[in-house]
Amino acid sequence: IVSLAITDLLLGLLVLPFSAFYELTKEWPFSSTLCNFYTSLDVMLCTASILNLFMISLDRYFAVTTPLRYRQLVTPSRVAVGLVVIWTVSLMVSFLPI
Repeated sequence: IVSLAITDLLLGLLVLPFSAFYELTKEWPFSSTLCNFYTSLDVMLCTASILNLFMISLDRYFAVTTPLRYRQLVTPSRVAVGLVVIWTVSLMVSFLPI
């Protein structure tokens, strides 16, 4: 949940102001490099947000369907691996194409 909160906070602070400015003025007055960075950051943070929601849903699914084995299935090391996978996939999807 903390990872999701950080992702959404970064999205609100780093991406949405530029999106709002672009929507209001209908032009991009900044450099093309900033445009590429902005687009990649937007894709990365949105992807990370979606994957965080997926992992939270998976966690809740295991908690409901296997409550007695939950602590064996969801360990701190597996959670850490999940977070690394979330952020690695998000970075690869967004910044590798540019």
